[in-house]
Amino acid sequence: MTTAPRRRLVELLRDLDARGVAVIDLIRGAQPLEPWRLYPGEYGVFDRRTRCQFYFHTHPESGHEAGHFHTVRLFPDHTAHVVAISVDKRGWPQALFTVNLWATGDTEEPPERLKQFARRFRVDEHHGPREVVRFVNLVYQTFRGEIEALQDAKAAAIRAYRDRYPERDPFEDRTFEVLSRVEIDVA
Repeated sequence: MTTAPRRRLVELLRDLDARGVAVIDLIRGAQPLEPWRLYPGEYGVFDRRTRCQFYFHTHPESGHEAGHFHTVRLFPDHTAHVVAISVDKRGWPQALFTVNLWATGDTEEPPERLKQFARRFRVDEHHGPREVVRFVNLVYQTFRGEIEALQDAKAAAIRAYRDRYPERDPFEDRTFEVLSRVEIDVA
């Protein structure tokens, strides 16, 4: 965990708390919070220059979180999901996780490439709600080591699945969704 970005992330979250606002409120704007709906819209927030994107959504009956941000690297013909940022009801990050390809419609990428995408992930603050973009960028800066480790854990989970079920395609198994996860505590 990096100290200076962590301090800026805590300052941002405490400032939002003091104003009675959460990143969830900022990303959805005046829209009601509905399961499966993408916020701030169907295409999320993306930066054409860096080819980075994120969006927020919730799942029905998800008591362990208020929702999560999916972060993605964009290509002309596909996307690569890097990590999801789970937030609590106050909008504070509580976990990071990776998902199976079927969950986001992505293309398989080796862990080293996903780590490169993590190191370069950045969205310009002019491309979305400024404080939300800052939040996502600061989570990446603060927890870069954890995000990179999750890529190795994801690859290990896929290998273990293939060893256990050699006749099955791990990327088609709808019961095999979260491939790696780590709890985080920014405070």
